Amino acid sequence: MPGNFEADLVFAGGGNYLPSADLWMVIDVLRATTVMTRWFELGGTELYPVKTPELARELVKDLRGRGSSPLLMGEVNGIPPEGFDMGNSPLDLTYDVIRSHYCGVMSTTNGTGALLEAESSGCPVMAVCFRNYSACLDHALTIGTRIGILCSGRKHRPSWEDTLCAGAVIEDLLSHGEVLLSDSARMALTLWQNSGNDIESCVRKSTHAQYLTQIGYSDDISFACEIDSSTVVPMLAENEERTVLRAVSGSARPYHRENERVEPSEKVSDPFEELLAYTRKKA
Repeated sequence: MPGNFEADLVFAGGGNYLPSADLWMVIDVLRATTVMTRWFELGGTELYPVKTPELARELVKDLRGRGSSPLLMGEVNGIPPEGFDMGNSPLDLTYDVIRSHYCGVMSTTNGTGALLEAESSGCPVMAVCFRNYSACLDHALTIGTRIGILCSGRKHRPSWEDTLCAGAVIEDLLSHGEVLLSDSARMALTLWQNSGNDIESCVRKSTHAQYLTQIGYSDDISFACEIDSSTVVPMLAENEERTVLRAVSGSARPYHRENERVEPSEKVSDPFEELLAYTRKKA
């Protein structure tokens, strides 16, 4: 429906100021919001984003004490923290994993913190990636006309892939009517419009994509660059005891197991200690 909209963009999480908006679309293509989307694609019901591994472990302990069986997932510098059930690879999530753990607790270096930052605005918040951005925007426009986009970035600095995805969202928004763009939103749009048709090749130029390739997660990049392959809209639930993501009712297509990608990416063969030393050096 034609209309008048506004779009504003924050290039990286970790700042002290978010402009006024009706809702926030949080983007962490590599890989938090891609994993969040995948979680609900496979039938997960609840996903608790927390800021640090320590808080994640505490929450898991509490949830288990209440009779739940949460999956503890996430990363620090790209690899799973000690004691976590899995890392931050969307390809490690399978139907069988979700069937055993419909509830999850997640902590990542950038993405979960950005979600919590957006939550502090008091506005509705959704998790967005290349796989679901059109579905998310469609739902966003049922909430309001002032669209805020928060790119998680990398360690409080802008990231190429998140800005690129933000540009895709903004171009989609332009198809709905007149849009007043902030300078930052216009910059993201320009990046997207000049990226060419090969999004994966463009994303692979990013520093973070190159790092993930070095530590054995190249296949995650290909998966994260699939455009509009999902209808899932993960949103922070309101008026809950804890911050929790749930899929908007009716946003997910029925899941068909035969379509599942069950083979995870083959990881590097280096010993764990060498990988840990590498990640610390590059962090």
